[in-house]
Amino acid sequence: MCFGETLYFRRIELKLNQEKMAERCCLSPRQYIDLENGKRLPSFKSLINIIINGGIDLNLFIEEIIKAGYVPEDSVSK
Repeated sequence: MCFGETLYFRRIELKLNQEKMAERCCLSPRQYIDLENGKRLPSFKSLINIIINGGIDLNLFIEEIIKAGYVPEDSVSK
């Protein structure tokens, strides 16, 4: 749930409720809440909107994903 946690902590830093953060990221409140709660992953377009409009540092976000244990799949060997 690393992505959802990132959204949650960024939203708290910005002092926004979920509805305002959703609006800022060009998402419906339901879409945003599902993302923050780990019930869905964003589309590429939504991910870009979240990163840019939510002010998420992409490098720090990737570092956190790696620290959480993410290992890229080797799609070549499958």
